[in-house]
Amino acid sequence: MPKMQRDTTHISRKMTQNIFRAFDYAKARDVPLNRYVVLHLRESAELSATTIFERIRHKYRDWLAYHARKLGHPLPPMYVFSFEAPGSPHVNWVLRVPPRLDKEFLAKLPKWIAKVQGPLSPFDLDVSLVKASAGDAYKALANYVAKGCDPAYLAHFHLTGLHATHGPQGTFWGKRAGVSPSLNKTARDASGYNARRRRVEPIRSDGAIAPKVNANL
Repeated sequence: MPKMQRDTTHISRKMTQNIFRAFDYAKARDVPLNRYVVLHLRESAELSATTIFERIRHKYRDWLAYHARKLGHPLPPMYVFSFEAPGSPHVNWVLRVPPRLDKEFLAKLPKWIAKVQGPLSPFDLDVSLVKASAGDAYKALANYVAKGCDPAYLAHFHLTGLHATHGPQGTFWGKRAGVSPSLNKTARDASGYNARRRRVEPIRSDGAIAPKVNANL
């Protein structure tokens, strides 16, 4: 049975941890998340914020699948996201764009958004580059995405200061935050990822060799 959607006021402890480990895992596999998208979502009676973003995300997925077929190499969607809702809903979306496709992605993203929720207004979209080599900045972005976590775990995740600065992130209906299947716990475990060491072990516990990723794609 599909999960029932519901109102939430924070990101769960489990999802907060999942977000942090997804950032670390992508970096450990030499395919760090490299684009940060902030998108304001215009909800309507017909479309919720979660539905709008899901449709945009699917366009990104289908675009990668098209290029994967051309290249003869898998290009799984890799991303994390979190919604914020004080005032007007928007989403923080941090994703992996293959460097050779970055220019095309920047051209297509506004078109995908316009097809889903109509023409862009001047402040609807902001896209910036993420550099994993700037370790502190990479970690700081993960913290920012996860800052709306359960208040009971703010100290545990060292997010107390961010929460104090930005405050609660409002009540949100639907899936408030997420991690792509390619970066979630199942994928991490299957690859032999060691979260404590923040690296993919060359030999997994079941004896298989962890698959390599082509960082140039």
